Amino acid sequence: MDMNAYLSMFIDESNDHLQALNENLLKLENDPGDISIVQVIFRSAHTLKGMSATMGFEDLASLTHEMENVLDLVRNSKLAMDSFIFDTLFKGLDALEAMVQDIVGGGTGKADVSSIVVSLQSIVKGDYLKAAQPSADAPAQNSGSSGTSGGALLDIFQQSVLKQSIESGNQAYYIKVTLREDCVLKAARAYMVFDVLESNGEVIKSEPSVQDLEQEKFDRSFIVFLISGTDAEELKSRIESVSEVDSADVVLLDAESLQMYGPVPDNQQKPAASQAAPAVQAREAAVRETSAAKSQTAATGAAVANRTIRVDIDRLDSLMNLFSELLIDRVRLEQLSSEIKRSDLIETVEHMARVSTDLQDIVLKLRMVPVESVFNRFPRMVRDIAKQLDKKIDLVVTGAETELDRTVIDEIGDPLVHLLRNSLDHGVEMPADRLAAGKPETGTVHLRAFHSGNHVFIEVEDDGNGIDAAKVRRIAVKNGVLSEEEANKLSEEQAQMLIFAAGFSTADKISDLSGRGVGLDVVKSKITSLGGHVTIRSQLGKGTIFSIQLPLTLSIISAMLIQMGSEKYAIPLSSIVETGIIQRDSIATVHGNQMIEFRGTVIPVVSLSRVLDVPDYREDAETETEIVVIRKNDKLAALMIDSFIGQSEIVLKPLGKYLPAIKALSGATILGDGQVALIIDPNAFIK
Repeated sequence: MDMNAYLSMFIDESNDHLQALNENLLKLENDPGDISIVQVIFRSAHTLKGMSATMGFEDLASLTHEMENVLDLVRNSKLAMDSFIFDTLFKGLDALEAMVQDIVGGGTGKADVSSIVVSLQSIVKGDYLKAAQPSADAPAQNSGSSGTSGGALLDIFQQSVLKQSIESGNQAYYIKVTLREDCVLKAARAYMVFDVLESNGEVIKSEPSVQDLEQEKFDRSFIVFLISGTDAEELKSRIESVSEVDSADVVLLDAESLQMYGPVPDNQQKPAASQAAPAVQAREAAVRETSAAKSQTAATGAAVANRTIRVDIDRLDSLMNLFSELLIDRVRLEQLSSEIKRSDLIETVEHMARVSTDLQDIVLKLRMVPVESVFNRFPRMVRDIAKQLDKKIDLVVTGAETELDRTVIDEIGDPLVHLLRNSLDHGVEMPADRLAAGKPETGTVHLRAFHSGNHVFIEVEDDGNGIDAAKVRRIAVKNGVLSEEEANKLSEEQAQMLIFAAGFSTADKISDLSGRGVGLDVVKSKITSLGGHVTIRSQLGKGTIFSIQLPLTLSIISAMLIQMGSEKYAIPLSSIVETGIIQRDSIATVHGNQMIEFRGTVIPVVSLSRVLDVPDYREDAETETEIVVIRKNDKLAALMIDSFIGQSEIVLKPLGKYLPAIKALSGATILGDGQVALIIDPNAFIK
């Protein structure tokens, strides 16, 4: 079987399962007792393991198998989740994602995950089996249990496993391993010993824990309880063959000697187990009931799920290009029918126009993807950063179902990551500072998306300390960005926008995560390149809102067609504020720049014919001129043009790599009469 044919499907489905694992682990962290979530997580891990094994990605399959073992204990109520287990599972997910990305890049998907595997195995083999320990409802432990003066080495579950193994004819060992005094890499030697033990049996418990051994939190010796079919002398020989191991004491255990290492004498274990059984049975019954309900729901939704297919984005691009040609021909037919004026032709063309308009809506919707595909990565990121910063932060996501063009979706992720990191790192204060300011200890960051007209707005809002406009002005003057006089004339909003200048930062100390302003110029550049813009609303002591405005799609846009001499141009409607006519003698010259008065303010005027070097065009031929007022963020400018042609839906075509980059142009389109019209980039005219 040629597995390469299934590689694309494997990558897509693996990413879906990894995203589901991340989301559901976050849910479980908020409600660790919800077994139904564990069932969902287990199924995702089990499916991912099977897919990886089938495709031959052994490292992926083996790591997922170790994670599955932990989840199996949890779903069967034999293990209670704690912070260490959550952190270990999240580390495992990070490693799985890295391996999948390696496969995407043409790699083999191999990685050294031995440390994560050891941690997962230590969880499975007893170091963190807290749920199995006696609860408040179980009989109290006998504090006078013989043979234990410094506390029990084994809990009830571990002791029971060893006892059952002995009764089944297996051998249980107490092993004390001592390293040489001059041993340098103690953790590495301990790992090598565990490697030997794992190949000869099953480790039930280690003291200190595997985590402590990994971090070298022990002196020279450690204790291991092992179930094995190998005799004591052979075990001793194999352990002592490990470099820098001084000695290995191997003691064979029986049912009587086992009692001295456990918390409860043998005659008290059975009542405890019998009393615990009804609770375990009840939990298992609840799990079975939940699983049955979910199976029924899955069966009901199977018909709907089977109606969904995956489509390669290249095919959608091809479909869009073909439709673009159809749109151009439609406009051409409309023009010809208006000239020929035959009723049957006009009727046919009108019907074609209606059908192609519906087709346009479908084609555009095929390319539309919910922003959820980008937003999904952020809850995990916020969790990790909050732990790293020792802050308490809630992320509230709304409008994740809002749709954007796939092209925009692919580009918007990194800017949002940077804005969120700024809010987490420098926006939201430390818990103590928030309490001192009369705020809740837990900060809140809102990530929202919503439609407005032909645009999508994405906002990142925090209830942190806000941006100090006065401080921004001082830094701007200090760095030579503005003179003190110019800085004092800036409004609050204008001063806050200065943080988008390259290398500008208001942070007193730049962290590894982000510095408010450092890199924000890149964010702004990326948003601008997508045909959008970003604004700031901030109130000192209250919080900050970053608002990003983006076009719904980059492929087909509404534009105003204009005439300049013998040439035609298109200006995107999204950038046009107003059109009008002005008298040429109303244009004033200020410091060498042409300006006009527009609705109570003064804005610059740009001669489009001069910028584009339009041939056979004379500006002074008329006493008045048409203008198009354009906007970039909160700034306005007027473009002087020859005449208006009208509004039209145009297909955006790139200029291609053979043409040099022309600052004032963003692309081209083909009109209905076959002419090429260049598309004006309004952002290039406003600094």
